[in-house]
Amino acid sequence: MKKIVLLFLIVFSASLYAQEAGIRFSKDSLLSDALARSKKEGKLVFIDCYTSWCGPCKYLAKEIFPQKEVGDFYNSHFINLSFDMEKGEGIKIRKKYAVQAYPTLLFLNAEGETVHVGIGAGDANMLVELGKTALDDTRNLLSISKKMKAGDKSIQTLALYLKNNHYAADGDALINEYFKTASDDEKLSKEAWDLFKDYIKDIDNDQFQYFIKHRSAYEQKFGKTEVAFKILYGFGYYQQKYKADPQKAASVQSIDPVLYSKFLVMRDFSLASYEQHSNKADKTKWDDYIAKAKVYIPLDIVQPMTINDICWNIYENYHKFNDTTTLKLAKEWQEKAHKALPDNHPINDTYAHILFDLGYVKEAVEHEEIAIRLATEMNDAKDLKFYKDEIEKFRKKSGNL
Repeated sequence: MKKIVLLFLIVFSASLYAQEAGIRFSKDSLLSDALARSKKEGKLVFIDCYTSWCGPCKYLAKEIFPQKEVGDFYNSHFINLSFDMEKGEGIKIRKKYAVQAYPTLLFLNAEGETVHVGIGAGDANMLVELGKTALDDTRNLLSISKKMKAGDKSIQTLALYLKNNHYAADGDALINEYFKTASDDEKLSKEAWDLFKDYIKDIDNDQFQYFIKHRSAYEQKFGKTEVAFKILYGFGYYQQKYKADPQKAASVQSIDPVLYSKFLVMRDFSLASYEQHSNKADKTKWDDYIAKAKVYIPLDIVQPMTINDICWNIYENYHKFNDTTTLKLAKEWQEKAHKALPDNHPINDTYAHILFDLGYVKEAVEHEEIAIRLATEMNDAKDLKFYKDEIEKFRKKSGNL
């Protein structure tokens, strides 16, 4: 009986520790109660805005919120709430704060004003840094918005405003205003390039037209690859903008006919990829996907991580059709990715899996060991666990324990 009681106490204590280690979410069922506490305690209110169907929300709840580092920071600095945006109080919060994407991470002051906002899931470091930004009156959204209203339209302030204000209704107008008054030298600055690259998508935009006209200057400053990718994304946006008018959509090929032909290959592969991912058991879709990949991958616009994603998809699905011929092709493609980025742990991991299934056991183990070392150096706990589990599978299947 003593052993049973002792076991119960150990399990109960471990359970309590797990709860204490991560973020402690308040049991307040109303935001107004939390705001009243905020006023009394002098803390901001943090709200995890989630839905029951949101995968990244579940990842945060299961993998990130329970971590001690995250809990220590958020429990000491915030009153923490978590609401389903499709139920009860969550619906009111969603409407009041115009929550449009999930997860949305809201930080409010005692008056209920939005101090800062984060969107999407990340690791523990990302979440802690987000909280630090919310507490920083020189970097959070509320302070940056006040600077903008006071007339500070510098590119540094504008960039921070757009980065932190994901739903900025005035974003396009502010960007256009900046580039309209910027000098040639200012337009070629790193800050202006980042602003243009991240936020201006339409080739019809005045700044995009300026960029095309002065393409050589941008290539000299930022490199031909960066410039080419910006134009490619412009082609893609134009295709969507004028999808009802194919002739108009194709008119941009005059900007760079060679690059436009590569864009068409990329577009066709993307469509085939979507169809294959949507119908993984369909042999016709698979064959079309591989045929399009054979044309796409040799292009100089294809990045190593894109090749890695394609090869991992092939590894995961080739057995459905017993298509070892394509797996052998994936080995060649992954060698190309590995040659470009030999110190990338996902690339080594993908390469290891392909090698193992093709019978290159020793080489597979070597590359998985490299992936483990690189993930350890980067403190990438999630991938590291997967790699360690996989290398054990390799060793067991090969009989080499």
